[in-house]
Amino acid sequence: MSETIGIVGIGVMGKNIALNFSDNDINVVVFNKSKNKISDLIHEGSKKNISGFTNLDEFVKNIESPRNILLMVPSGEATNSVAEELLDLLDHDDILIDGGNSFYKDSLELGNKCKKKKIRFVGMGVSGGETGARNGPALMLGTDDSIPENLLSMIKSISAKSNYGDCVGIYKGYGTGHFIKMLHNGIEYAEMQILAESYSVLKSSNLSNVEISNFFKSLKEKNQSSYLIEISSEIIKKKANNEYLIDNIKPVANNKGTGKLTVETSLEYNFPLPSIYDAFNARVESHFQKIWPKVTHSKNLNIDLNKLENTIYFARLSTLIQGILFIEHFSNKESLEIQISEVLQNWLSGCIIRSDLLKEIREIYDEFSTNTSIVEIEEIQNQLEEKLDDIKTTINESVKSQVPLPVIFSSYNWYINSSNNFNPSSLIQAQRDFFGAHMVQLLNEDEFIHLDWV
Repeated sequence: MSETIGIVGIGVMGKNIALNFSDNDINVVVFNKSKNKISDLIHEGSKKNISGFTNLDEFVKNIESPRNILLMVPSGEATNSVAEELLDLLDHDDILIDGGNSFYKDSLELGNKCKKKKIRFVGMGVSGGETGARNGPALMLGTDDSIPENLLSMIKSISAKSNYGDCVGIYKGYGTGHFIKMLHNGIEYAEMQILAESYSVLKSSNLSNVEISNFFKSLKEKNQSSYLIEISSEIIKKKANNEYLIDNIKPVANNKGTGKLTVETSLEYNFPLPSIYDAFNARVESHFQKIWPKVTHSKNLNIDLNKLENTIYFARLSTLIQGILFIEHFSNKESLEIQISEVLQNWLSGCIIRSDLLKEIREIYDEFSTNTSIVEIEEIQNQLEEKLDDIKTTINESVKSQVPLPVIFSSYNWYINSSNNFNPSSLIQAQRDFFGAHMVQLLNEDEFIHLDWV
């Protein structure tokens, strides 16, 4: 079988994926409307195994059957448009792989279209950004079809590696790979906001940029670091023209939609992801700052750095657990049999949320069966309990100093609420029954009944 991959789209991600395949001795055939882009790519490749076409029909004809074709174009309309053209050109048992940042439901729809034409489909989430695409991304594959060994071998060859092996996850369902990628991005939103809030705490404690950078850098020595923590350390100390770059950037955070999709999907499944909700909301709120005539100012903080370390750990672990629980819930609802240990392995290297924390949790999973829920693992809850006093101290001191901590506070609230022996929602049930006869469930009863409140 051919060791050839066809790639449609050679933007930043497509170009780097193409070079990655090329470096691993896989023949690459690309389609792009720009002859110059194709020429530049061929010139950049060192193995002389890249060719390209500006005509889609010629592109398809120059790939040996059965074809493996990877779409690396923007999600949504662009992906659908190219896929529709390709479906008329491909043969039975050719494989179409969507490597864009597609919504998982779009992958389900495209997979079913392919199935009707007897073309195999893989929805592949790609994480790691430009550098990951070039040197080894985390790859999340979802399919209802078998993946031939030669294609799987090619995909593994370009992937990131960890102590557990290739960072490639294979999940049941055309959309599941992109669902796992979407959850990855939701967790990424929360982790970024946790670090931004920690940066705010440190700034309000009058630490210099160098001291803040060193604080984040020191977490590596304590096995509490991550890719996002490491780049934050670099960002905060970076200077140009004798000024810190970070101090000249507008405090406004945009988004490309994956955080919003994570929130919307969790609401559709009636499942809570409060840390991710608040992380997305913080980005939205950043566009509506200083709307009041009077400006509030943060007061001086005197934060204990050890307590802040434990606060960051608590909030990140809380967020990760929320994401994992949603994957468990989604898997159960859709009968997908997703193994959380495989998801964690998938994220260990190459992706944006790779971290010491993920390694730690993945190692803990080695001691448990594949169907053990993360909330059944006592060691994980103990980690939260041990750091509970420190996150409370950080929150209390920040409240006194008027430093907002939406995601850190939300992560704390989620744990306390989900582990508490009392929940006041009984009053909400009663209120709804009182004014709208929406009925209530009594303790130890499944049936809903209406009570007489007057």
